[in-house]
Amino acid sequence: MDMVVVTLQLFQPKGGYLMISRPEIQAFLGTYQEGAEKFPVHLQLHPGVDPSSIFLTGSSGSGKSTAGQCMAIQFAKQRIPVLALDLGHTLSPDHICPPLSSEFEALAIRHDLYAESVATDILNPKLCGSNTESPYDTAYGLCQIIGQNNRFGPAQIASLTAEVKTIVECREICPHIFPSILEALKSSTSANVRMLGNRLEPLLQHDVFERRQNGSSSLPISPHIHIFDVSSYPDTIRTTLAELLLYDWFCSARALQIPIVIMVDEVQNLRLGRGTILNRIITEGRKFSIGSMLISQSLKGFAPDEQLALSQTGTKLFFKPPLTEIRACSEMLAEPVRRSGTVELLKKLKVGQCLLLSDFTYIGDSLQPSSDCIQVSISLPTSIIK
Repeated sequence: MDMVVVTLQLFQPKGGYLMISRPEIQAFLGTYQEGAEKFPVHLQLHPGVDPSSIFLTGSSGSGKSTAGQCMAIQFAKQRIPVLALDLGHTLSPDHICPPLSSEFEALAIRHDLYAESVATDILNPKLCGSNTESPYDTAYGLCQIIGQNNRFGPAQIASLTAEVKTIVECREICPHIFPSILEALKSSTSANVRMLGNRLEPLLQHDVFERRQNGSSSLPISPHIHIFDVSSYPDTIRTTLAELLLYDWFCSARALQIPIVIMVDEVQNLRLGRGTILNRIITEGRKFSIGSMLISQSLKGFAPDEQLALSQTGTKLFFKPPLTEIRACSEMLAEPVRRSGTVELLKKLKVGQCLLLSDFTYIGDSLQPSSDCIQVSISLPTSIIK
C-alpha cells in the first residue's frame, strides 16, 4: 500500500469569510511532499451531497483533539456553524491546543448547562414534509431518549409520553420543560406514573431546557463554535442531556435544511447503535446537510453495531491506538489483503501522526479526489490564520 506524508495546517480563504451558500466546505490538511515539491492537501465536502461525517480516534495525547479543533476553526470561518458537545471538559479553554487557543476562543460561544438553561425546540411539533407532527409524536421523541437512558420498558415510556403530550399541548404556559414534566408526574393520580416521577427526579429537578416560542428556532446558526458543556452532571444525566441536545439539533437542522457540523469529543460515552440519534446523524445527516465530527480515545468501548456505524463515516483519521486495538483499527481502515501493512503503520505512528482515509481528499491541483489511505503528520503553523 502506497503511503503519503501530509502536514496539517490551517486555512483562511482570501477575502474574508466564505458565504454559507458556497457549494462546498474545505478543511485544509496541509501539504503533501513528493521529492522537493510540496502540494496542498485538503478535504472538500459538499453539504447535502457528500457524507460530511468525520471520525477521529487515537489514544490520549496522540493529537486527535488538536486536529478536531483545527477543523472546527476552519468550518466556522467558512460560515458553517459548529455545534459542539463537551462531555468531559475536553473543550474547556484549558484543554484547547495553546497555539490554537486565541483563534478558537475568538470563535467560541460557550453554554454551561449546569449554570444556565438553554432554549430548545424539542417540545415544539416539527414540520414533516408538508405536515406538522402530532403532539404525541413530539412527546415520544423526548420520552424515548429519557426512557432508554433510564432503562424504562415500552409501557413506562408510553406512560411518560402520555403525560408529556399534555405539556406539548399547553406549551405556552409551561416554558420550563423539566420542572413541568416532574410536576405532572408527581401530581398524577396513577401510582405507577408517580413512581416514574420519583425515578426521574434526579434528572428533572434540573431546569436545563426552556421552550422556544413557535415561529423561531433554537438551532444556533451563527458562524461560531457553539460549545454546550454538560460535563458537570453525573454520568447518566450527562448522557441524557447530550442525546436530547443532539436530537433537538438534528430535528431543527432537518427542518431548516441549514448546513451545520456537530462535534462530539469522547463520543464513546454516548450510544451509537441502531435507532439512536447519533446513528441517525451519521447515516442520515447527509440528506439534510448535517455534518459530524466524532472524536474518541478508543474503539474498545463500542459494541459491534456501533463500530459498524462509525465505519460508515466518510472521513477517518486514526492516530496511534492502544496496542490492543491495532487489529480492530486496521479492519476499519483497509481491505483484508492490505491489513497487515496497515497494522505495521499503526504501530509506528508517533504523536501527531495519523492515517487518513477519505474519498474527499484532494492533493495539489488535482480535480480528482484520492481515496488512498495516507499518513498525516500534524504540524501547526507558527502564525495561525492572520
